[in-house]
Amino acid sequence: MQAAYLTNFGGPEVFAVGEVATPEPQSHEVRVRVNAVGLNYYDALLRQGAVSQDIPLPHIPGSDMVGTVDAVGEEVQHYLVGDKVIVAPGFPVDSGDWDRAPVNYTPSYYPGGTFNHGGYGQYMTIHERWLLKNDFNMPDEELATIPLVLTTAMHAVKTLGQVGPGTNVLVQAGASGSGSMAIQVAKALGARVATTVSNQRKGELARQLGADEVINYKNDNFADVAREWTQGQGVDVVIDNVGGSIMHDNIRATRWGGKIVNFGLVGGLEAVIPNMYEFFRGQFQFLGCFMGTMDELAEGLQLLRDCKIKAAIDEVMPLDKVVEAHQRIDQHQVAGKLVLQPWA
Repeated sequence: MQAAYLTNFGGPEVFAVGEVATPEPQSHEVRVRVNAVGLNYYDALLRQGAVSQDIPLPHIPGSDMVGTVDAVGEEVQHYLVGDKVIVAPGFPVDSGDWDRAPVNYTPSYYPGGTFNHGGYGQYMTIHERWLLKNDFNMPDEELATIPLVLTTAMHAVKTLGQVGPGTNVLVQAGASGSGSMAIQVAKALGARVATTVSNQRKGELARQLGADEVINYKNDNFADVAREWTQGQGVDVVIDNVGGSIMHDNIRATRWGGKIVNFGLVGGLEAVIPNMYEFFRGQFQFLGCFMGTMDELAEGLQLLRDCKIKAAIDEVMPLDKVVEAHQRIDQHQVAGKLVLQPWA
C-alpha cells in the first residue's frame, strides 16, 4: 500500500511517501481502507518529536480517519466487510486501561497514530472497540475533519467549561481546527462567543461558524476587547489552545471565578502567572484538557446530525502533498482543517 511515513523527527521534510506492507488484522481487529484523513496540529508535534522520540521509525501518523472495513480478523463481532466507519481519534494503547473511566484520564491514552500506525496510508488496522458506524450522509473528506477536534471541544467546552445558555466564552485561535470546532460547540450550547484570529480571512471563517465577536489579536489586545465585550466583567470561560505567552492576558480576560481550559502549547511550553495573589484572590480555575471519551464524541456527533456543527475545510490534498500540508501547518497558513486523500 501507499503511505506517508516519518523517516526521522523534525521538519516536514522528514516525511517520505512510498510503498509499505499492507497490515493484516489480528484477533478482534479490522482493516480499514482509509478514504480520508484529517490533519491536526498534534500531527506536527508528533512529527517534531515533541510527543515522544521513543516511537519506532519509520512511522505512519494520523488520528482522524474515515473509511470502509476491508477485512476482519477472528472474533470480530460488530463489523462486516463493507461497513462505513469512523476511527476513534484517541484511545489507550495499553488494553489494561480500556475499562477505566474516564478513558482519556488513563496514562496510556493518546491520539491515534501516536504509538500505532495511523491513517496517513491506504489501510490501517484497529481493534473494533475503537470504531463507530458511519451513518452520515456527507463526504468522507468533510467527516474526517471532525472527530479529534469535536471530542476535544465536547470535553473542554461542555464537560470542563460547563458552558450553557448565556455563558460568555472566549475561544483562542478561532480559525484553527480546534478553535473552529470550539466556537460551534459553544454556540450549540447557547453561549455567546468571542474569538481571536490573525487576519481577515480567518476572521471571516470564525464569523461563518457563529462567533459573535472576532478579535484580530495583531491589532488589539484580546483581553481588553473581551472585558469591553462583557461590560468590564470578563468572560466566564476561556478555551485556550495556545498556552504559553498568552496566559497572563487569559487571566485578565476572565471574570473572577471563571475558568481557563487549556489544551495547547503553540504559544510555548512555559506559562507565567505574574501575580499569584491576584490569581487566588480572583479564584480563577485553571483546567487542563486532553481530548475526551467515546461518549463525548458520540454526543458531539449528535450535534452534527442535528446540523448544529459542520466541517471547516481549508483544502483537500492528495497524500503525496503531505510535506506541503505540514509546511502550511507549521506556518499557520490554515483556516479550518486540511485533509489528505490516500487514494488520490
